[in-house]
Amino acid sequence: MVKKININQLRKGMFVCGTDRKWLDTPFFRTKFLISSDKQINTLKEYCQTVSIDTGKGIDVDKPAETDIIDFASPAAAEMPCCAEESDSAYPVNCIVELQTDELAVVVQKNSQSPLQPLVKVITNPQKQLLFQERLLDLADERQNQTKIIRVLASDEPIVELLKMFVELEKT
Repeated sequence: MVKKININQLRKGMFVCGTDRKWLDTPFFRTKFLISSDKQINTLKEYCQTVSIDTGKGIDVDKPAETDIIDFASPAAAEMPCCAEESDSAYPVNCIVELQTDELAVVVQKNSQSPLQPLVKVITNPQKQLLFQERLLDLADERQNQTKIIRVLASDEPIVELLKMFVELEKT
């Protein structure tokens, strides 16, 4: 369900699908995206008074922030490029995400202690070229890195089908 909310109600885990401004008047590359950082929220606050969120693809305003999850099993989320094997995580296993390094990765293991910091397998370089040797990256391990997920890839992005085939090949 799409809802219009005040910008002050926006928080991590919400799926933004519209604003009160034209997208060309904002610094965002995508028109629809999952809020995964305070930086995204602060940037939206600079430009907007209200945003529209899709509660089928992200959390709703009336749930407690600490326990909110994205319901990837909902019909509205059917277009997401994730296999909702584990809907109790912000990023289910096999979900394709973009990292702040511009690399793409596949979530390989959820993190119950910190749902926004799963174990991922990096599968492309920043230019979106497939890597011959993927690397595992524990987003919760601050000693290892400080990389964060910036968004979940939308199902209509051209690279998603290729990445899904790549993930399926790896399973065999």
